[in-house]
Amino acid sequence: MISEEESAGPLIEQTDSGENHYILNTLAVCLHGIHTEIAGIRTLLEASYNASQLLQQQAQETLEAHKQNAQETLDRITTEPVPDFHPFVDMPAGTAVRDLPDGNRLFTLSDGVILKTNADHTLAVIVDGETRQVMPDNGTWIEVSPGQIFELQADWIKTTAEQAGIEGLPSTAHVSQLAENRFSIELQPYRLLLDQSAQALSVINPSGTIELLGLESISSVGAEISMRVLPDGSKGFTCADSGHGGLIENDGTIRLSLKSGIDLIIRFPHGDAEALPDSEKERFCER
Repeated sequence: MISEEESAGPLIEQTDSGENHYILNTLAVCLHGIHTEIAGIRTLLEASYNASQLLQQQAQETLEAHKQNAQETLDRITTEPVPDFHPFVDMPAGTAVRDLPDGNRLFTLSDGVILKTNADHTLAVIVDGETRQVMPDNGTWIEVSPGQIFELQADWIKTTAEQAGIEGLPSTAHVSQLAENRFSIELQPYRLLLDQSAQALSVINPSGTIELLGLESISSVGAEISMRVLPDGSKGFTCADSGHGGLIENDGTIRLSLKSGIDLIIRFPHGDAEALPDSEKERFCER
């Protein structure tokens, strides 16, 4: 009978109880711990990176949304250029301006009033379907309807001497239309006021005296004026204070010689009387 010890065979030790075995085992444990810690750190870094990427994506999406909103806002806001209301200095908000093929301009106000410039520097006003013509009043202001007064630009109301019916004005003179058939002429040092309807001319002198010249009456304010009637009814006059002189013809034409040496001829429309020969007129234009 074989004993249990004999059947088991020789006993072989499965472990190394030497010093190297314990060192290696300790290193293995330490390395495993380090590996575990590194894996944990890696997991944290990956989580942190993923969170950072998510925040960056969210920030980018937010930024793009703000950009889109800002662009939509800019698209809704239109920067309009300063409107050109020439010949007006300014017009009410909502006024529409249109340039016409003939060079004139059409203004449509928000209340429905329509203004149109004309080549003769008058304005056509259309209110409730009715059209009327208006002229500047007091130089640069024009009333298109009760309570609606607009200012015109000075370069537009400037009127040529031919329109006013005056010959002989120097280029330095400034002619402005005050109202229908009424003109102001700045002729330094004098100022002339011309009324074509009344066929009359007023000469305002630097001294303050005024000559009132017309077919119906010749007079002076603040000074004396001498006048004589010709056989044909024309009137010659001499202004002692200002030194002006001239002749008023039967058709109302005024020939005025100013003391400054400027000779003017003022003609009025619808004059039907014959004028005197120039040689006879000149005799009465002496100062």
